[in-house]
Amino acid sequence: MSKPLIFTNWMARCSSLGNIMTNLPTEDEQAKIALEIEELTNERDYGLNRNGNKVKWTETKDLRLGVLIKKRDNPDELPSGAITYLEKEFRDKFWRRRRFLDNKYLTKGTINEDDSLGLLSQLDNFFYRKNDEHLSNGTIQGTPDNRQNKTKDTKSSWDLETFENAELISLYSWQLKGYMWLEHSYDNPELKTKTEAELCYCLVNAPLHLINNEKKSLWYKMNMPEEEEETWINAVCQLERNMIFDIPAFQAEYPNYDFYNPVLDFSIPAHLRDKRFSVNLESEDIKNITRRVLMAREWLIAKEIETLKLIEDGKTN
Repeated sequence: MSKPLIFTNWMARCSSLGNIMTNLPTEDEQAKIALEIEELTNERDYGLNRNGNKVKWTETKDLRLGVLIKKRDNPDELPSGAITYLEKEFRDKFWRRRRFLDNKYLTKGTINEDDSLGLLSQLDNFFYRKNDEHLSNGTIQGTPDNRQNKTKDTKSSWDLETFENAELISLYSWQLKGYMWLEHSYDNPELKTKTEAELCYCLVNAPLHLINNEKKSLWYKMNMPEEEEETWINAVCQLERNMIFDIPAFQAEYPNYDFYNPVLDFSIPAHLRDKRFSVNLESEDIKNITRRVLMAREWLIAKEIETLKLIEDGKTN
């Protein structure tokens, strides 16, 4: 008995869902295609263009009509970016080969989820609990940061510049749409009404070990200066300002930390360290997600079958 295929029941992760949701067909595009098909069909059958003038039917027009009919009947296809992502997903799941993509930005985002929820709790005067329940519905899967009231996903910005430049990007929008659909898949009546979620960028203190990592990296970049050198002290003072945004919270968490800054006057008010974007879930979104995930699953299964065949062919040679 042959082993079951790995990708038969593949589900997209909400955090990566946006990778397969690009270049969706729109109603306007379909309407334009239908209109052009109608015009070309009239030219072919009656020799008249849209203005009623006689025109010649050509091989180029015939090819164009065929392409348009194919687009009309099969309006959606996986874009090249989606296939690039699926190739990476295949290497991960089939070959179990995965690049280490950890970096300081991702590390802070993961470590500071509780701190970001704490900032939101402080601002809203409501305790937001971190959600640890992994949800799935057979098509997608994910773990929202918070499921109380509106579904929330937090992003802990690295510094003030990244926070100020933060926007609602497509990848995060689809992530939240996925989370909301997962909420619809559960039996709790309160959760079935969730059609609006929030993406919350938060500017919170970096953990001490990341600050120490940056300090060490800075020391090497500055050619290993003496601790007493003024240029080194000034640089570390700037680094503290770049990575700490709430002095009282930092001191409470790390009471033994010895600041280089002589004056601790660089806290940023809490309400200026929170940026939120609303995301809505429409019925059309669910249709698009379902279709694209099925298309992605079919692509992965076909890739798996092809790869298994290549493996077997190599054994017989």
